[in-house]
Amino acid sequence: MSRQYTVILHRAEDGWWVANVPTLHATAQGRTRSTALKQAKSLIRFALDSIQGEGENPPVEDRSSLEVVRVRAAVCG
Repeated sequence: MSRQYTVILHRAEDGWWVANVPTLHATAQGRTRSTALKQAKSLIRFALDSIQGEGENPPVEDRSSLEVVRVRAAVCG
């Protein structure tokens, strides 16, 4: 069975990329964006295997409350 989970990527102050998986309360990181995403996918697989290994059902992401908002903002400074 295939599942989809939202991964939120951002660059940390130290230059590393951070990948958050909110539904699984999980975070991965990497020196590059692609490495962080690859680590997140591995983490998702590991989390799902662990959840199923405990006899639980994996969480289903509720995308009805997911929105992407784009705004134009003046740059200060």
